[in-house]
Amino acid sequence: MIRRLTQFQGVLPGEVLALETWLPWIGLPRGNGRIGKAPSLPRDGRLRPVDPRGAGLSLNEAHVLGRQHHAAGLGVVLRPDDQLVVADLDVPLGAQARTLLDLPGYAERSPGGGIHLWTSGALMGNRRLPGVELLAAGYVTVTGEVLPDRGCALAPLDTVLACLPNKAVCPVSPAGVRGAPLEDGQILPRLFAARNGARAHRLLIEGDWAALGHLSASEADLAAARMLRFYVQDAEKIIRILRSTALAREKWDHADYLERTVRRALDLGGPVWRNSAA
Repeated sequence: MIRRLTQFQGVLPGEVLALETWLPWIGLPRGNGRIGKAPSLPRDGRLRPVDPRGAGLSLNEAHVLGRQHHAAGLGVVLRPDDQLVVADLDVPLGAQARTLLDLPGYAERSPGGGIHLWTSGALMGNRRLPGVELLAAGYVTVTGEVLPDRGCALAPLDTVLACLPNKAVCPVSPAGVRGAPLEDGQILPRLFAARNGARAHRLLIEGDWAALGHLSASEADLAAARMLRFYVQDAEKIIRILRSTALAREKWDHADYLERTVRRALDLGGPVWRNSAA
């Protein structure tokens, strides 16, 4: 049961309350016997999982939806430009995690029994260390179950990083492109030949984003940009290719909508294609 809105408002840091990327979540069983937390939105009268990268609500809106549809809880989608990083501490706490928990700052129980320490700062991508994961991007649950004697201020990320081995501070380089980059005309054929090729073809060539489960054309735009980002990390090239697809529409010519969408797709990061044949 999701707690009352005032209980969130009374304990959470203002920076978290102000986020416009809140989503309710539902529990889905995993193959390892654990329960996954799937960010969701209502469709056909019930909550269904969505791609969190293209969705988001205010806390008030997400809270209303979550209570109406009996969600398991709430969470937020962290983006690099939010300047928020969550230190996810496994239990039982190891020495590293205990050191972090000695730092001041907002900390709460996670749904799985671990602890989330919220920090202020920028980190290029997520980091995984024994007993500790630093989350700078992606969906993170928020319970409001604050630990005793903790305030609502954010811990400085620099202070957290100073307590960790140096490898947590260094950016993790993605598996980059080797050899010559792909030309514009090579990218879509390679995408359509990949494991998700049928889905990509239906989205980019047929433009049938609703049938693929996207809740809006804007969400589909971001998903398409993310597909292309795997093969090319050049914003101008992604924009050129997107404009050649069935998704192109008048909104793309308004202000800098398409540029912002592509930039967000690039900022979210992730693995990239390696041209080992070149």
